[in-house]
Amino acid sequence: MAQTSTGYAWGSALLVGSILARIVSYSVVTSDYTYFLSKWFDALQTSGLSAFQNPFSDYAPLYLYIIKLLTYLPVPSLYSIKTVSVLADIVVAFLACAILKILVPGRSYSQLFFAFAVVFSIPTFLVNSSFWGQADALYAAAALASLYCILLRKPIYASFWFAISLCFKVQALFFAPILIGFLLREKKLLHLFVVPVVYTVSILPVMWGGGSFWYWFFIYAKQSTEYKWLSVSAQSIFAFFNDAPAQDLLFWVGIAVSGLTALVFFVMAARVPVSKKQCFLFLSLLCVLLLPYLLPRMHERYFYLADCLAVIYVLAYPRYWYLATLVVGTSLISYMPYLSQQVQFLSWAKVDLRVPSAILFVTLVGMVYWYFTRCKLKTEQELPNELHEHHFA
Repeated sequence: MAQTSTGYAWGSALLVGSILARIVSYSVVTSDYTYFLSKWFDALQTSGLSAFQNPFSDYAPLYLYIIKLLTYLPVPSLYSIKTVSVLADIVVAFLACAILKILVPGRSYSQLFFAFAVVFSIPTFLVNSSFWGQADALYAAAALASLYCILLRKPIYASFWFAISLCFKVQALFFAPILIGFLLREKKLLHLFVVPVVYTVSILPVMWGGGSFWYWFFIYAKQSTEYKWLSVSAQSIFAFFNDAPAQDLLFWVGIAVSGLTALVFFVMAARVPVSKKQCFLFLSLLCVLLLPYLLPRMHERYFYLADCLAVIYVLAYPRYWYLATLVVGTSLISYMPYLSQQVQFLSWAKVDLRVPSAILFVTLVGMVYWYFTRCKLKTEQELPNELHEHHFA
């Protein structure tokens, strides 16, 4: 009974603090809202779907359809856009609890409530949605739904939700090697056809407004050419090379190394059974963390899904609490170079991105070592006891 009360008490305290922080931050206006989101909102409010005739946005249409729906509400665009992201935060927290029920069966409602509160209160989530008004929670929610279906061994649904994730943001591709490896192991690789079908269907409404199907179909290719820096405020390995010579060469080296790394994750995901739940979750986390770390032209927000999986992992296996601290901590630190220029009370938070990049490098080396020595090379029966922990705070 005391343990139950503690879970509800701590969970309630976290939720109250997180909600208050969101309320306070709702009025914050950043340049992303001023120069992008608000202009997209105005274009869709003024022209409707005919706005798609012109290249008014660099986001995939599915998110823009949501913004179009928001134009019908008697709510200022700043608040309605942020509310969509906060609602997605709630969905992410619910899905995290659903995944935890699979990873660690038999937990109480108070434990799930506490887990929900923890995920909803992840600092980078709060900043991303309520301060920044970004929509990373939308693609992350769909990616988590895909992971949930993988753990249930539902390949067709896993493919569908991955497709929805990709329709929101191209960063969903960081999870692609895990899904493809799972489908190969299940001998359901043909289910990948769902992805291009769903993505194509998501583009079709732009044609009703007279927009170019092919322009919006290849919108992610356009995105990839917008920024030329090797690191766009990201805690990636390229934080050390932004001023280095031979930028084009380093770019293609990064692409090649990342491609080979994705192939390795695909092979490993095809070899690790979903029944080895901790190993599979850890592999998923490592994949969505290492790929953006190695890729050039990444933003700090591209580690959003890694933050989420790191916290879920620690909620399931709490002895590894430092893992979520390091992953989320480096993400939060990397937000500061941008936010310190946008939010007055954060003006002091100027950070050299090489610091979080170095911390994350050490973290990734340790994670790779742990995987190959404690997980991948052992059978389910040989795994040490901590791989079967069934408790969390």
